[in-house]
Amino acid sequence: MEATAIDHVNLRVAESDIEAFVGFYRDEMGFSLEYYGEYRAGERDFFYVRLGPSCIIHVAPRETVPEPTGETVDHFAVFVDASMDEVMERVEAADVAVRTEAVREGATGEYPCVYVEDPAGYTVEFKTSE
Repeated sequence: MEATAIDHVNLRVAESDIEAFVGFYRDEMGFSLEYYGEYRAGERDFFYVRLGPSCIIHVAPRETVPEPTGETVDHFAVFVDASMDEVMERVEAADVAVRTEAVREGATGEYPCVYVEDPAGYTVEFKTSE
C-alpha cells in the first residue's frame, strides 16, 4: 500500500481565535471555506479550509485549546501554485512574521518555502515551485 496524498489535517482552534484564523486563511491567503455558514449557525461542529482540490483543513473549534508548542507536531506544509514573491506579498499583507525563509526538501524535492505562524499558533510552511 502507498499513500497518494494527505487528504486533510484536523486542527483544534480556540473559539476565541476563529475570526482571526478565518481572516488569515480565507481573506489574507486566499483559501476558500466550506461549511462555515453551517458552523456559525450551530448546525455543524467544524468547518473546512479548502487548500486545493484534494486537500482540506478540518477546523474543530473548542472553548479552550492548549497552545501549539511544536513539541509534538512542529508544522504542516502546503504546496501552493503561486510564486514565492506572491506568497511573501500575502504574508506581509497579513502582517504575519516570517519565522524562516529557505529552500527545503520535501516529498517531491527541494523547493523555496516560508514558515509562518497562523493566528491559532500553528506553524505553516508554504512551499512553491518558483
